[in-house]
Amino acid sequence: MKAEIVRYLLLILVSVSLLSSQSRQLDSLQEILPSLEGKQRLEGLFILSNQLEGVFPKQANLYGREGLKLALRLGDSVSAATLLSSLSYSSSELGDFSEALRYGYESLEMSTAMNDKKRIASANSTLGIAYVYVGQYSKALGHHLEALHLREELGLHVPTANTLNNIGIAYHNIGQYDKAIDYYKRAMKHHGPSAGDKIQARYLTNIGFSEFKLGHIDTAKWYYTESLKLSVRSKYDVTQAYLYFNLGTLYSEIGDYPSAIGFLRKSLNNYSLLEQKHGMVQLYNALGSLYSKTHNYSLALRYLDSAVTLATSINVLDQLKASYENYYRIYQKTGPLEREYYYFRQYAIAKDSLMNSSESKKIAEVLFGREITEKLRTIEMLKKEKTIAELNSDRENFRSKVLYGGVFLSIAAIVLLYRINLRITKKNELIAQKNDELKTVNDHLQEKIGEVNLLSGFLPICANCKKIKDDNGEWEQMEQYISKRSEATFSHGICPDCMKKLYGDVLKRYNP
Repeated sequence: MKAEIVRYLLLILVSVSLLSSQSRQLDSLQEILPSLEGKQRLEGLFILSNQLEGVFPKQANLYGREGLKLALRLGDSVSAATLLSSLSYSSSELGDFSEALRYGYESLEMSTAMNDKKRIASANSTLGIAYVYVGQYSKALGHHLEALHLREELGLHVPTANTLNNIGIAYHNIGQYDKAIDYYKRAMKHHGPSAGDKIQARYLTNIGFSEFKLGHIDTAKWYYTESLKLSVRSKYDVTQAYLYFNLGTLYSEIGDYPSAIGFLRKSLNNYSLLEQKHGMVQLYNALGSLYSKTHNYSLALRYLDSAVTLATSINVLDQLKASYENYYRIYQKTGPLEREYYYFRQYAIAKDSLMNSSESKKIAEVLFGREITEKLRTIEMLKKEKTIAELNSDRENFRSKVLYGGVFLSIAAIVLLYRINLRITKKNELIAQKNDELKTVNDHLQEKIGEVNLLSGFLPICANCKKIKDDNGEWEQMEQYISKRSEATFSHGICPDCMKKLYGDVLKRYNP
């Protein structure tokens, strides 16, 4: 158990450190691989297949095949789909394009069944690469553009940059060099600061090649020089092989044949060591064409024979076409006529097979279909954005209405409360006033009641003099008694009856 844990931890450490010292760590992983079993072995095979696919495709292919069998046995569909994509890529590098397409479509089918967009994109990418190799650029563009859409949707920056680069390669192969450069530069920008020397060297080489095809020799040379600095510093053999090929082509174009031959032979040596058959076919054709320019036709034909043999075995029609064209040009100069005619016909057949009128139509249909798809997606996106904007607008309107309604209700409530308060205040003031009035009346009433109580009861009074006897038994004049016990004052006069009684005679005298 401890030994298994140690092996597994070592595997993890190896996989993490691959980026810093790839070759040494890959060797370490290959050494411990025999001791790994089950999922740990699958992980090791997975890493080796993916890391070696662009460097040593033959080894990568062997590891990928074993890993695929193990993944299927363990029921690991995710690893199986990824390994199928890796096998598709390594098969393309080895020139086995029928296998590359088979693996690519199996990966696509398995990834689609899982609805795994990331791996669907990877399968489309490897299929696009395979179709570029066999010269079916309409299908290549279709798969690459689908991969681009999915990777952009998932926000996968580095894979998106790789796909942009692959689309650039497809456009380069159909002669749309300006568009290819645009995609290469978009790839560089998308990759950003994370792109190391190896990646930057690849982009610079691709841009340089398209600039060369546009006839911008000095610009192309500058890009190649910068790329060479980076690739040598990073010791990246794949980019160096491709770069040497491009430099050889450039120097051949400007007539510096010795330099061109030197670069092309370096490239052929690198591709041979890497076992990349497609690159080797390109180099055989390039050397055949170059030796033809120097009138060394025997050596030129020898390289062209190797190119045709290898191109036929791996079914690379575009390189087969190039070989037959070079044959035709040589025999056009040297004869005999029947050989010239034979290779001209072979060239025409290969050209028609590779790029007939329907292929151009297919490319247009792919691009138009993609444009329509993008427009439809844009329309759908705009509809969604419009719907979202309308919902946001409705929400804001609702919020505004609620806010304004709340403010209005608050103001109305305040006004209502103010009025109610005002009414209550007025009523309280009126009640206070009435209370004051009531108190006054009540006080007055109490006084009157007091007065009534003060003079009420049984009063003993003299029958003759009319004096009143108080509570103490004292007799007081009636006027004095009442004055003490009320606010009444007295004034004296004589009533008519008394007047008659007292002064009747006098009155009769004056009023006879």
